[in-house]
Amino acid sequence: MPDGTLSDMKEETEQNQAVDSPAHAEAMQLMELIRFLARTLGFNNAKLSRRAKVPLATLVRYFKGEGEPKLEFLLSMVRTLGLDIREFFDLAYPAPAAPSAARLKLERILRQIQPSRLEVPPPPKPEPASLSRADVEKMMEDLRRDMREIVTARAEPAPAASPKPAAPSPSRRRKKSGEG
Repeated sequence: MPDGTLSDMKEETEQNQAVDSPAHAEAMQLMELIRFLARTLGFNNAKLSRRAKVPLATLVRYFKGEGEPKLEFLLSMVRTLGLDIREFFDLAYPAPAAPSAARLKLERILRQIQPSRLEVPPPPKPEPASLSRADVEKMMEDLRRDMREIVTARAEPAPAASPKPAAPSPSRRRKKSGEG
């Protein structure tokens, strides 16, 4: 077996492992949110790439799930959409119902180190009717479907309406009734 073939197989295996990684799945989920937000705000791929000053081919490749965007790329897209980084991640990751054990431990440690300078906001109180991630994803999918239907409906020419005969003018009606 030639070395070129072996190295090609090794590279393909590494790419497949990267695509199957949790980090890749997370990056693709963030790119899907960026794509959804961009479409909602009226950006097409060309406009988004121009404003973000990134190659159009790279943007399209990432939207297709080919390759894994770097953090700088994701942040550039978020800024181009006019969002604050925190706002974007709040959309991507709604607040948990309760802080994790690690978060509580870190807050406790940090208070001991700098009690006066550290003001950690209290954890958000869960809303009684908060949506689960699955509910939000379902709503986003329904919205995407509805948007596709709207775009498709706009792309299809409207059926030609049959011309209606003009109603006779009142003077013509009088003449006909007087003649008969």
